Amino acid sequence: MAKITKREWITSEGKKSFSWNADYYDNNGKRYRKSGFKTKNEAEKYIAKALNAINTGVYIKENKQITFEEASNLYMDLHVSIYCKISTKEGYGGYLKNHLLPYFGKQKLVEVTNSQMQSFIKKKLDEKLSNQTINHMITLTSCIFNKMIDDEAILKNPVNKIKKLKLTKKEMKILILEEIYKILEVAEKHYPDFYPVLFTAIFTGMRQGELIALKWDNINWIKQQIYIKENYRNGLLDTPKTQTSIRYIDMPNELVKTLKEWKLKCPHTDKNLVFPNKEGNYQDVNNLVKRKFQTVLNKAKIERIRWHDLRHTYASIMISQNVPIKYIQNQMGHASCQITMDRYGHLMPEVNQSAKNAIDNLFKIEEKKELKTIAN
Repeated sequence: MAKITKREWITSEGKKSFSWNADYYDNNGKRYRKSGFKTKNEAEKYIAKALNAINTGVYIKENKQITFEEASNLYMDLHVSIYCKISTKEGYGGYLKNHLLPYFGKQKLVEVTNSQMQSFIKKKLDEKLSNQTINHMITLTSCIFNKMIDDEAILKNPVNKIKKLKLTKKEMKILILEEIYKILEVAEKHYPDFYPVLFTAIFTGMRQGELIALKWDNINWIKQQIYIKENYRNGLLDTPKTQTSIRYIDMPNELVKTLKEWKLKCPHTDKNLVFPNKEGNYQDVNNLVKRKFQTVLNKAKIERIRWHDLRHTYASIMISQNVPIKYIQNQMGHASCQITMDRYGHLMPEVNQSAKNAIDNLFKIEEKKELKTIAN
C-alpha cells in the first residue's frame, strides 16, 4: 500500500506554500514516510523506486547519519584514488579542502538541498572564482552523491538539476609566419637556453606539461619522432591529458637539428630532462611563461598571446599546408577528428575552397567531354 499526500501551509510572509509527502509499507507491514518533495512527480518516482526495491529484495534504507565529509572521503578513497589520474585526485582534494568541506562538511548528506547548492555557487561567484572552477566543483559534488546512491546509502542526488555555468570561450590567437620567425630570432639571440623549448613548442604542438616532462630517452632520432607519455603539472608527474594524448609526434628536420645541438649544451640532469632548469629539475611554469616567453614577445614587439596559442599555431601551420585532418588529429593527440574539426574548422576556409574548386573542376571536365562528343 502506498499513497501520496499534499501538505499546504501559509508562510510567515502570508504566502501559500506546499509540498508532497510519500507514504508506503514494506512486505512486513512496516510503514515508511518521506516528506518535502517539491512536486507530485518527484514523490511518485520515489515511491515507485522504493516499492520496486522492496519487491526485488534490494530495498535501500537511507543512511541518514552519514555526513558530506564522510561521503566525500569514501568517494576519494574508493573511486578517485583507484580510477583517476594523480592530477585529478590533487585537484579534487583542493576543491574539497578549500571550498566544499568548509561549506557542507559536517552536514548530513540527506539534508543537502538543491537550494543550498545554488547558494554555494552564488557564494563562490561572489568570491570571484571562475565559472570553470565552480563547474568542476558542481561535477565533483554530483559524483559524491551518485557514489552514495550506488552504495545504497541515499536515494537521490540534489545536484542533478543544477545547471552548469556558461563558459566564455577564450579567443584563439595564432602567430603568422613572420611573427614566428621574429620571436625565434629574438629567443636565439637573447635567450639561447629558451630557444630550443620555444622551437619545439611551435613545431610539435606539444602541451606545456608534455614539454616540461620530456626526456631524452623519449626521442627517436632515427624515426625523427617524439614519444609523448608523461605530463608535468602542478608539481606532479602524470600521464598526458587523455589516453589519446600518449602518442608519437613527427619532428621536422630543422627541429631534429636544433635538439641535437641543444643536447650538447643542455644542463646535466639525473632526470634526463630535455628542458630542465639550471639545477636539472623540472621547469617552473610561471618562470617559463613570465620571465622568458612574455619577455621574448615584448622584445619582438608581438602582441601577447598565451603559451597554449603556440599549440594552435602549430595546428594552423598544418592546415595551411593542406595536411589531412586525420594526421593533424594524431599529432595533436585529440580523441577524434571531430574534436580537431570543432576546434580548428574555422581555420580551413582556403582548404574548403580548394575542395570546392576541385569538385567544380570535375564538372568542367565532364562539360568538355560532352561538347567534344557533340562536335564529333
